[in-house]
Amino acid sequence: MPWFIFAFLLLAASRSFGLIPEAATGPVGWFASFLTIVSMAALGLGVDVRVLASVGSRVTFAVTGSLAVLLAISLILIRILGVG
Repeated sequence: MPWFIFAFLLLAASRSFGLIPEAATGPVGWFASFLTIVSMAALGLGVDVRVLASVGSRVTFAVTGSLAVLLAISLILIRILGVG
């Protein structure tokens, strides 16, 4: 099991038992959002466009279609749940 899963479980338990002060949750939440953005950018920068171009249009359309479906589902759930 990867080490970060143990860290996640430890931090989740610490938060659940009130061991992390409420004042720390704001900055920690901001930092978590920042790290998510950095990790998504790193994934995007790791894509080799030449390989993507060589796989053909069927794969490109399948990926684009699946992303469109995920986007639609996300927007619907955001509207239904009133998030944002």
